[in-house]
Amino acid sequence: MPTVEFSDAAYEKLAFAAKIAGVSLTEAVDRVFGTSNQAPASDNPQHEPSASEQRQDEIKVTATYLGRRVTGYLDLDSERLRITEAPHSDLVRTFKSPSQAAVETVRHLNPARKRPETNGWRFFCAEDGQLIERYRRR
Repeated sequence: MPTVEFSDAAYEKLAFAAKIAGVSLTEAVDRVFGTSNQAPASDNPQHEPSASEQRQDEIKVTATYLGRRVTGYLDLDSERLRITEAPHSDLVRTFKSPSQAAVETVRHLNPARKRPETNGWRFFCAEDGQLIERYRRR
């Protein structure tokens, strides 16, 4: 089996993710790269959706900032936004709100910008190209 070296910080993040998911480090790496041998959800009642699987009551969202695309899912009940694909790996996580996700996206993709504050409801679009602000609970 090949050996891979990680920075201490990357190892800690991976170990934490594996612990939360209840899997080994190897399985966590396989899941990140989509090479897991885990049975599909229908065969495994404890299956947790992978980062790129859409869950019930979620809509797929995208944003393009400075020519770089970020993709994720907005939970319509909690209004949390889960980024599943991004040009910066630190962005692939769940945020408390679309605005928190947008601010972090701007901060990571444009570190020279002094004020990354951004309205996430007007930053991300649904699959039909419309802004997600129409899904916001008032």
